[in-house]
Amino acid sequence: MKSFPEKLPRWQGRQTFRRSLQRGSGAVLLVGSVAGAYFWWQRLQPLPQAGPMAGILLLGVLPALWMLLDSPARREQRPEELAVFNKKALSPFMTVELLVLLFFWLLAPRALLEEPDPAAALAERLPTLGIFLLVMVMLAYYLVASGNELLLLSPDGSAEWWDVLGRHHKTEAFPAAVRIRPALARYYVCDGAGNTLYHFGHGMVNEVALLDWLEAQKVAGTGEETRRRMGLPTPRTCRVLDWTEEDRTPAHRWLPLLRLFAWLTPPVALLAQWWLLVYGLGLLGLRPASLLACWLPLVFFGAYLVWPRIFVWRHYPRRPRLSSRRQVVATPAWRQMHVGLGGAFLPVVGALLWAVAESMAFLVGRPERMALLCVALAVLLVLLCEIRRPRPLTRGRGTVLVLAALMAFPMGFGLNLALTRKAYPDQGTVVEVQAPEPEQDYASLTFQWEGRRYTATWYGAVSDLPQPEEAVDLCIRESPLGIHMVSVNC
Repeated sequence: MKSFPEKLPRWQGRQTFRRSLQRGSGAVLLVGSVAGAYFWWQRLQPLPQAGPMAGILLLGVLPALWMLLDSPARREQRPEELAVFNKKALSPFMTVELLVLLFFWLLAPRALLEEPDPAAALAERLPTLGIFLLVMVMLAYYLVASGNELLLLSPDGSAEWWDVLGRHHKTEAFPAAVRIRPALARYYVCDGAGNTLYHFGHGMVNEVALLDWLEAQKVAGTGEETRRRMGLPTPRTCRVLDWTEEDRTPAHRWLPLLRLFAWLTPPVALLAQWWLLVYGLGLLGLRPASLLACWLPLVFFGAYLVWPRIFVWRHYPRRPRLSSRRQVVATPAWRQMHVGLGGAFLPVVGALLWAVAESMAFLVGRPERMALLCVALAVLLVLLCEIRRPRPLTRGRGTVLVLAALMAFPMGFGLNLALTRKAYPDQGTVVEVQAPEPEQDYASLTFQWEGRRYTATWYGAVSDLPQPEEAVDLCIRESPLGIHMVSVNC
């Protein structure tokens, strides 16, 4: 009988964490249910709907007590056994579900009380709110109770497993086939007569290791077709990147410093952009500060162009992943002698936000020319990186294209603003005015200048807001590229 592979994730050390997570979630659900019921009872006491709403909220006490009191006792995993269990980390779905619960408990009552007629609003939404809360409570129950699932499999085929309710099951029969239900994301392991011995879910820890062991035991229904239907495609490696001493260059002696550069430059660049925003505009002026902030991420592209055999744009894994059929993997030696530039995304996003914020104050007069300038700069950046790219690294093009696309507008806008001459005053004609909302401190202003319409944001006093057909003061900045910029309130 074939034994299980070594160095697989084990169950030991995870039971304490799962109990703490379950009891903590139960305490949150209990406090939230009681506090929500008390809130509605106090605020809506004169209303006849206060009782039903408080009762619906108190329904969360039952699963909360279950989470607090129920913690199924399970034995430890033996050295020769394989454990299949759920991940201890919070999944994105669990995080979203818990945030929705907190939003409902904290903000929904307040929003309902702000209605002009709270009694009518509550009576109208009571069925919807009740169903929504019951669904949320059931999801919380399921997400925490899913940690109860555990399967311990021995090399002789015998198994012990605990379901979501914590009930213990044991079987000595050897598996003969595996049936799947993709809609439920479940595997059902059956004996020769078709009876279910045990089942486990897609995405559980050691799922692939268990399928590999069952396939080695000639169990039916464990081949590539089953894995494909369950979202486990068989990976295929199209290239393996390796590094030898023949690939060493004189720049490799600076590898520790270059690695430090890749780690420290992203946060330093973000701090520099913040300094330019807070202090640089006053010390350096508008045009130099904007150009530095928008073009600062080009430091990473410059480093790549100078040392293309050290810096790489994307991370290459050591082993093929299950999420892709065609992929490139790298040996540990190759990964050790190369440095990733993934941190460039942080200052690139900062430059993009800077350019977008400035474009709301300095309106572009010729958008078509600005678009051509941005595309030309982005294409030039991609071509330079493509020329310097080592031939084997064909899989890094996507990252360069994404970064160049994000940098296109900051580069074009920052360059054009830096080339503009000193602003001169002019006037435009107001076409339309949109008054500010009660909670806003700004208005929208549409005006016409030299045959073109512009929409700007007005941050001045509402009493000074010009009306349609009136003149509005403008600042015009001309650029040698023929892309002038217009701003309101010169």
